[in-house]
Amino acid sequence: MSVAAGIRNKEHARIISNIHSFATFADQSAFAYLGRLFSEEVVIDYTSVFGGEPATVNRKALIRQWAGLQPGFDNTLHNLSGIQIEQSENHATVTADVTASHFIGSDGFWQISGRYRFEMEKTSSDWTIHALTLRASGEQGNREIFYRAMERAPQNLAAKESRKLML
Repeated sequence: MSVAAGIRNKEHARIISNIHSFATFADQSAFAYLGRLFSEEVVIDYTSVFGGEPATVNRKALIRQWAGLQPGFDNTLHNLSGIQIEQSENHATVTADVTASHFIGSDGFWQISGRYRFEMEKTSSDWTIHALTLRASGEQGNREIFYRAMERAPQNLAAKESRKLML
């Protein structure tokens, strides 16, 4: 079954919520929450952007890697649209158009556009991502800001963590 505009069942609503949460949690450096969206082992394929080979990684290692980069940007926006779901029983393939914008200072900018493919599996309590592929279709700006972001990430993450509301 494919879903484009209408959400007519609880499972599709949960899947779409998790896909949007993936983008939001990444943009907010909410890594504890972001990690919950992934299976214990996850296949990551960003080869269309960075080359190399797809990698199977532990979710904790993946989140640590992203925490070493993402907070280094002043702001990011992962805008997802055109979400499509193909679901059968406990497996779903979800595709979404993405434009991811990354900013540092007044002149640091890099933007990548393309299509995400999420392979998801239903657990006893939720839908988790067990494979994530980005197929890039275009980019703007300068990738050099990644180096600046890596340098800034630890300090920026500490500052963001200090503002967390503890209940």
